[in-house]
Amino acid sequence: MRVLLVEPDYRHGTPSFIQKVTQEGAKRKDELTLWYPPLGLMKLAAFHKQRGDEVKFVIGCDKSVFNDELDLFLATNLWDRVYITTLFTFDWNNVIKTIEFYKRAVGGSSHKIYVGGIMASIMPNDIFEETGIQPITGILNSPQQIGLDGNEDIDLLPPDYTILDNRIYAINDTYYAYTTRGCTNRCQWCGVPDIEPNYIEYIDIKPMITEMRRQYGDKPRLKLMDNNVLASPHLCRIVDDLLLLGYGRGEFTENQPKRSRVIDFNQGLDAEYINENNIQLIDKLNIKPMRIAFDRLSYQEKYVKAIMLAHDHGFREFSNYMLYNEKDTPRDLYERLRINIRLNSEWNSDSQNGFNGAIYSYPMRFAPIKDRTTTQQNRVRDFSLTPSKEPYDYFDNAVWVKRFTRNIEIMKGANHGVIPPKSSYALRAIGRNYEEYLANLYMPEELLRNRNKYEAEIYEVDQQREPGTGDVEKFRIFILGLLKKQDTAFLSFHNAVAPCSKNSIRAAIEITNDLEIKEWLKWYL
Repeated sequence: MRVLLVEPDYRHGTPSFIQKVTQEGAKRKDELTLWYPPLGLMKLAAFHKQRGDEVKFVIGCDKSVFNDELDLFLATNLWDRVYITTLFTFDWNNVIKTIEFYKRAVGGSSHKIYVGGIMASIMPNDIFEETGIQPITGILNSPQQIGLDGNEDIDLLPPDYTILDNRIYAINDTYYAYTTRGCTNRCQWCGVPDIEPNYIEYIDIKPMITEMRRQYGDKPRLKLMDNNVLASPHLCRIVDDLLLLGYGRGEFTENQPKRSRVIDFNQGLDAEYINENNIQLIDKLNIKPMRIAFDRLSYQEKYVKAIMLAHDHGFREFSNYMLYNEKDTPRDLYERLRINIRLNSEWNSDSQNGFNGAIYSYPMRFAPIKDRTTTQQNRVRDFSLTPSKEPYDYFDNAVWVKRFTRNIEIMKGANHGVIPPKSSYALRAIGRNYEEYLANLYMPEELLRNRNKYEAEIYEVDQQREPGTGDVEKFRIFILGLLKKQDTAFLSFHNAVAPCSKNSIRAAIEITNDLEIKEWLKWYL
């Protein structure tokens, strides 16, 4: 068979990206900037090649899969089957366009197109209604799921790394695998219950890693994609497997130059499960970074206990997600960030002892899979709380609005998507106190994104910078003054900027008689 594997072009700009990385070199040592590989398609490639099939991988709507321009516009049986992976539900339009594009490559035969992955598992009925194709949901572990004979567990096959361009995908130094599947929790914002509904307590990854090393060499990093490995009653067995594979502390690759073998539990470790017993198990492994989520301030005691246990057992690098815009408030997130800042300061307060630990904080916006009001799938994954109609304090009890969530992303973006561990940098990013933080949440994007240009104050961390215009400080004085009064002028300004919509800004400019408010509103256009 002729088999085509397709990843939709989620990133919008593949040609320019390829040109850029080609100029920088055919191979990057730092894979943090490269894309995660489509593991499902890579396992399908291995499966079909074992059967002797011809396999081709493409990104997006690639015209090269057609012989000529005529084939592009005619329904032609060029491929025996096409597999299309899916990722996030907010890529709905892109995915549907990709599916429709490749129908022409199989003569218009919808039964020759197989759609799977995250979005397909979450909203299969929507895809069927739109395209006439019934997606493959959940984990692909049997050929029967794709209409073929055989008894192979496709999900356990070693992924085929040869189909991908290593200038684009993070495959140069990294293997990807699972030691468990599913999760014991059923968080409403998470798609795992739909994608991996059954918790599989143990997967023997030794054969997969051994075979991948035989085919592709001894890559130093192993990313484990388990959603909740600490919930497994077979954790001891899992750790033993990883130690046998050489992922203990002080272990190195066999090929030259030797490099330290590292494990990354990429989906994080559940703080609720971390205790003295299992931390003694996993501290045998060379885990970098340690990932522990901190999703609500009410979890503070469990979170700090887990962090300190891990730190006491020699873990020094932490990369921790913080869910926000769900059941929390802006103040809740600020307090959580300050806890990480405090821990970083305590660990590194004595400069004579050098580096004693670092927590990189990753605020992650709540993006519900299902619309809370209609129970339908949320294709755009957008969400903001509706404040109570009763009067409330916009300062002490501020709630998330689109402007605030947008500005959190800008704060992260200015620091490569993270709130850094060094206290001086972190506090400049989010605000040295709650008042400054709240003012930053209201701030026009132009000022927040280009603070070096518009902020007059010279911080300890950037003493080489020339003073900016001072507009940042002027805006903080303005908005904090409005917040203190919370009168009709404040409400008109808040209602204009909160939706993060230029139309609402323009409408407010038209009707306001307050010249100061009018001038500040112009910054949002």
